[in-house]
Amino acid sequence: MPHPQHDRVVITPRGSAASTLMAVPRICRVKMRQDVKTPSSVSGTSASSAPTGLQFTERALRVPRFAMDADELLARSLQEEEDRAAAAELLRREASANGVITSHREDFARRLDGGVRTVLAYENAEARAAALAVIPVARLKREADALVARAAERAAENERGSARADDGSVRVREISRRDALLLRLLRWFKREFFQWCDAPACLACGCADAPRPTGPGVPTPEEAKHGASRVETYACASATCGKAIRFPRFNDATKLLQTRVGRCGEWANCFALCCRALEFETRWVLDWTDHVWVEVYSDTQERWLHCDACEDACDAPKMYERGWGKKLSFVVAFGKDDVVDVTRRYVLDFEGETLGRRRAILPDPRDETWLKDAIATRRDALRFSSARDSRSDEGEKARLRRLSSRDAREARSLAVSPIDEPASFRDDEFCGRTTGSLAWRAARGELGDIGDIGELGCRTDDGETASEPEAPSRVSTPEDPVAAFVRAEFARLTTREKMSPNQAAARALETARKTFK
Repeated sequence: MPHPQHDRVVITPRGSAASTLMAVPRICRVKMRQDVKTPSSVSGTSASSAPTGLQFTERALRVPRFAMDADELLARSLQEEEDRAAAAELLRREASANGVITSHREDFARRLDGGVRTVLAYENAEARAAALAVIPVARLKREADALVARAAERAAENERGSARADDGSVRVREISRRDALLLRLLRWFKREFFQWCDAPACLACGCADAPRPTGPGVPTPEEAKHGASRVETYACASATCGKAIRFPRFNDATKLLQTRVGRCGEWANCFALCCRALEFETRWVLDWTDHVWVEVYSDTQERWLHCDACEDACDAPKMYERGWGKKLSFVVAFGKDDVVDVTRRYVLDFEGETLGRRRAILPDPRDETWLKDAIATRRDALRFSSARDSRSDEGEKARLRRLSSRDAREARSLAVSPIDEPASFRDDEFCGRTTGSLAWRAARGELGDIGDIGELGCRTDDGETASEPEAPSRVSTPEDPVAAFVRAEFARLTTREKMSPNQAAARALETARKTFK
């Protein structure tokens, strides 16, 4: 029993090294001072790799001086040295056991926090006003009204039997004005507003040849101000020019309204801001295999619609695995009220192949539980923050009821496996990727089945599908060894060498040419 004057009770995390130490006799309990070596100083790892929450408070065993002679002081000193060594060893062992878990969880948590910061920027009133200034709202609304009327006419014809309804074709349905406006915003963004960039052109000489990658650059203060944490650098391909070309990867959606160029990250970022400017409930969706898109909530359909601005694709969530050939692992959606693991919406076999890929990233059996808690914590924080800004208690209660009902509907929809409903695939979910150069898409393994849909995908200029693939007739063919080599090299360069996708694709193709002469 601790002495009321000489001891303090120390509460420590259950199961930690600290709680283990508190179980030994009092003489062996530890007081940690600044001169005690921590596991980070012993093993050379960073302090962040030690388990968080392990904080030792100094525990002074105060004994009156007259009660101890020189021998007792020496014994106490020697015992304290042994205690310090024992504490350091226990912490070292625990840190070693949990080091890998801590590192990959911290990396995952950083990406989650980055997603939250991204979507909160869309709530900035000035940013949304800037987006409204460039969106032709009146024109898009007129086009949406025309789309609604056309859909109503076709639906009526379908009901009268003039359109085939029993031959396996999709029945035409009416569309709400808001959903139609979303489709027209998506088409305008793809066809008129934003541009894809495989590699930046040389503005000095106008050379049409692809520039030569020269590695990463350092962002200027102006570039960093707009979220460009990395810059790709190139050299003009012209022998008479050779000037340096910079491609800052801006993460500021407002800046992207000005530059209007980029790859999937810039496309999704800027399109999400445009959606929020038109008061759509919007999510920014991050795929752990290097793609980004958007989800928009449809009030009339009471569900989230997948929107990929790069592809002018709406409500085709399985196209990444079914059409592009991607192997997804984690897909997380971020909104002003949401952080949700929506992987099941986009994969074909969650309980089988997908779960195996997830365990390669979060290998510990406890990681899935940790992930659920991490996501729930961030979601609750977002909703609590919104509640603090609410001016009406009744209005806040109604909002929370609406969100709870929406959460339940989404959970039910995510629980349905596509393997259980194979007929639910849309035609455009069989298409390979259409944006980016052919070489870049090939290196990323996102062309899909070239034998059926051709090199440019399966959309015509008017946005309709050019053909209707027959799922049962699709057969697998042996993979081209060159293509397999390029894809493997691309994966190695992006994961181990930390190259940007575009630079990795160029390097992988160059290596393939030398290898397969």
